[in-house]
Amino acid sequence: MEAQTNAILVASYGTLAIGINIPSLAALIFTHPTKSMIRVLQSIGRILRKSDSKTAATVIDIADDLSGGRASKNHTLNHFLERIAIYGREKFNYTLKEVEF
Repeated sequence: MEAQTNAILVASYGTLAIGINIPSLAALIFTHPTKSMIRVLQSIGRILRKSDSKTAATVIDIADDLSGGRASKNHTLNHFLERIAIYGREKFNYTLKEVEF
């Protein structure tokens, strides 16, 4: 992976948890609900590593809201809101986009 320029890696948190160094990774997509600050920051740190072929890093965080207007939020949305709080505490620049289906 380190020698590739347009490689795509599909992996779980466990695969990328410890001992992986791929500085050319430029994008990360969160699709699994987690609220662990350590796991989130470690994952983001993987794409923030410097590389001669990289000028930017992008994180896309996907979550659904299946509450249907109820007062209680679903599990995935609660974890997403925790990740947003982490982004705020760490002063990451982010934009929220709502997509209607």
